[in-house]
Amino acid sequence: MKVVFVGTSEFAVPVLERLHKMVDIPLVITQPDRPRGRGRKVTPTPVKSKAIELGLRVISPERIEEAKPEIEVLSPDILVVVSYGQLVPKDILEIPKIGCLNVHPSLLPKYRGAAPIQRAIMNGERLTGVTIIWMNERLDAGDIFLQREVPIKDDETYGELHERLSQISAEMMEEAVERVKNNEIIKIPQDESLSTYAKPISKEETFIDWNEDAVSIHNKIRALSPKPGAVALISGRRFKIYRSKVSSGKGSPGSILEKDIKKGVLKIACGRESIELLYIQPEGKRVMDVASFLRGYGDKL
Repeated sequence: MKVVFVGTSEFAVPVLERLHKMVDIPLVITQPDRPRGRGRKVTPTPVKSKAIELGLRVISPERIEEAKPEIEVLSPDILVVVSYGQLVPKDILEIPKIGCLNVHPSLLPKYRGAAPIQRAIMNGERLTGVTIIWMNERLDAGDIFLQREVPIKDDETYGELHERLSQISAEMMEEAVERVKNNEIIKIPQDESLSTYAKPISKEETFIDWNEDAVSIHNKIRALSPKPGAVALISGRRFKIYRSKVSSGKGSPGSILEKDIKKGVLKIACGRESIELLYIQPEGKRVMDVASFLRGYGDKL
């Protein structure tokens, strides 16, 4: 079976690795090299780096439409799209002989769009999943091929759940390809009445409002960890918070209820209940556990 792989982020890498062991991948398409990180160094995408490591041919067009002639010449059986970052137009979706498969980390039709994992955590969902769909020209709206439910752990962060769903996606894509090889193709239309949209996280949403209840703030912190990080004002100073836990206690929202340098405890009052901060990052400094933070900054709060 011949597969053209289309992907960009780290989420797509395990799927590419799994497919490489199963099928012929004559071409990998990814986004162009771009400036990344604090140093803004021009860096290839994770998918490009992995494709080169695997000895696969990879191209990085600005728009996937530029790759249409090459895809047509290859005439693949399937196009596999994982975390690419662009909509694939209809004229490219029509090229593969069998169809185009897309991996989406939610229980579609819920959480279509760019930030399904973060939105699920932020909204306090206890269950998410992975869905493999047959792509059409609409965003995340194609017929469902495979779907698997995945519980969200109580204190699981975006980074941790992202990694778990990435590995599950690779397992499911292996199953999908085996089913296609055996002509076991399933197409279940999505129920449009149940669809929701997971819009990208805005900069404004990263700020913690201490007037909110502790559970909502805790969910925001873990949904934004490890990136971009939840931003908080504590005693007039700005910090990023990466881990927390819900605690008891009342006070003026945003005030420090408990600060114990010896025990390594920093508790902040919320609109309802309170939050214990576990990992925190001062501006321009590294992320540190709260005990280390208090030893350096406790007297300044």
